[in-house]
Amino acid sequence: MSFSVNKLRGFTLIELMISIVIGLIILSAVIGIFISMIKADNDNLKVIRLNQELRAAMSLISREIRRAGANRNAAFNTSTTPPSNPFTVAGGTRLTISGNKQGDLNSCITFSYDANDGSNELYGYRLNSADGTIEARANAALCAANGWLTINDEDLVNITVLSFMDTTTTEAGINSRQISTTLAGQLRSDPTIKRTLTETVKVRNDEI
Repeated sequence: MSFSVNKLRGFTLIELMISIVIGLIILSAVIGIFISMIKADNDNLKVIRLNQELRAAMSLISREIRRAGANRNAAFNTSTTPPSNPFTVAGGTRLTISGNKQGDLNSCITFSYDANDGSNELYGYRLNSADGTIEARANAALCAANGWLTINDEDLVNITVLSFMDTTTTEAGINSRQISTTLAGQLRSDPTIKRTLTETVKVRNDEI
């Protein structure tokens, strides 16, 4: 029996090396794509976590500001002479924007509304720039006072900006009080992941 020499030939060393190099190039490309996909997914999850934390805080603050000056006894108070609202008293219960404990301008807001019993409950939100958190307090007469509580996840997010601005407009002699809130933060584990939110709330009950 005789065999063809060509049929018995295998790969030469050069052909084998070329095949290995091509295989490594393809494998490297696949691994690179896989790593890029994992990194993109991880970055996306970080953005989602930061966005959820900031939006939750913004939603809470906006809902509370919207309630400023709410008075369950409004029908009675407006019948007095002059009409009065105990939740919008200048220098006391009226919505006020001021600085925080560290002296950052427009980083604290205090206001009052009738929560449950007709008494003058005071509420407030402020930036604590010393540790990068948002703080809240009931009976918040003074922005520089102690006893405020952190409302965001301080291990997850570093709050860099919390500021309030009165953007009241006047149409036909009628004031429409609006408060714009700007909130910015970054992940503590990755400061390159940042987010800024701005929301404007119309305060229907607060007099100016």
